[in-house]
Amino acid sequence: MTQPYSSGKLKSMKNSKLDIAQATIRTKNGKLYDLGEDSLVRKGINALTDEQFLELFKRYRLRFDLTPRCNLWCIFCSNEGSNYSARCQKTLDIDLAIKLSDILIKNAGLRSIDFSGGEPTTHEDFVSGEYKLLKWTKTHPEVNFAIHSNGILLKPETVDLLKDSFSKIGISLHSPNFETWNKLTNRNNGFPVEAQKRKFNQILSNIDHMVQLGIGHKVFVKSVIVRGYNDSEVELKSLLDFCAERGLHPKFFEFEPQYKDQEKYVVGRKEFFGRLKNIGCEFGPDAPFHNDPNTYIPGVNFQYKAKNGAQMGLHSIFGCGDKAACETCYIYLCAFVKASEDGKGLYLKPCPVLDTRFDLTKAVKNGNMKQVMDIFKKSREYLMLAPGMGIKDWNKEDEFKIDFC
Repeated sequence: MTQPYSSGKLKSMKNSKLDIAQATIRTKNGKLYDLGEDSLVRKGINALTDEQFLELFKRYRLRFDLTPRCNLWCIFCSNEGSNYSARCQKTLDIDLAIKLSDILIKNAGLRSIDFSGGEPTTHEDFVSGEYKLLKWTKTHPEVNFAIHSNGILLKPETVDLLKDSFSKIGISLHSPNFETWNKLTNRNNGFPVEAQKRKFNQILSNIDHMVQLGIGHKVFVKSVIVRGYNDSEVELKSLLDFCAERGLHPKFFEFEPQYKDQEKYVVGRKEFFGRLKNIGCEFGPDAPFHNDPNTYIPGVNFQYKAKNGAQMGLHSIFGCGDKAACETCYIYLCAFVKASEDGKGLYLKPCPVLDTRFDLTKAVKNGNMKQVMDIFKKSREYLMLAPGMGIKDWNKEDEFKIDFC
């Protein structure tokens, strides 16, 4: 790098609690737009100046894959881009995660950090009750923290620790109806039905605890829409009503096929938004009722007319492999940090559909800010080559291929 990185702590960019849902939507002059308009890649540029990179870095979200383990097996699981066999690997070293975060918060203006998995609450730090990570988040009120969980182990003790320092709690529910939820989360009926019922009831209980605590506005109930499972108007209305009754944010995701022959389970925006309109949802005039691969509008909001008033909802797509998504990935994609196979190191995984990795271990252990930032910059410039463009198969192991039928 030609210029040293600033070591000064930058001003907080934390959002108002009331604007959490709206803040997830990218707009320009108050309207949705093709994010590709901001892409240097479209202009034939595949490198960043130090100044460009540092400005972008303030907008990035650092997303830690705390563990590849999970207490469910959803039929649509992407495992954060890792192979399914990674579910047996070691968990992330919490001390390394904290050290990396402290470096970037202090020196690079990082203001958004997410914790995911697998299922993050199955990490030993949560299971043991030590909660070193959650306690550390309280030392950084200037940072927007988020957790992405299936909600089973987000018990009151855990929620009470994160409720103040976290601005977003994502819970993957997929359906408020047990039979549908079980079909989506119980691949090949690997879990006994009674065990699944206990998990499901625990999720609902944990959600209600958050509502009672008065933090429902922080909760995003996430649902991956899979054709033939939870895409009917009855299912969609059921989830929207569930959220409206509790003051939660519903967030629908377009299914991202892991294998080419799963594309038939995708419900595109035109069809999906049409169903939402049929059950009382309203969209702005700029909402895209299409899946144009040359246009990237990943987030769209809508209003659901519930009995107790209007509720804001969201719809998101990843678009991996699509031209426009790959051209803008370096600007908007989270910086995914994962544990090495032995759990003693950590690395960046820049492209969800490819196995490329950038090792961070030595730079973090040595506390070398310049090396850390060099690695992050190189990983973003790798994305500027649009490495995953045109790829529609996530290269998952054939033995884990899921026959939805």
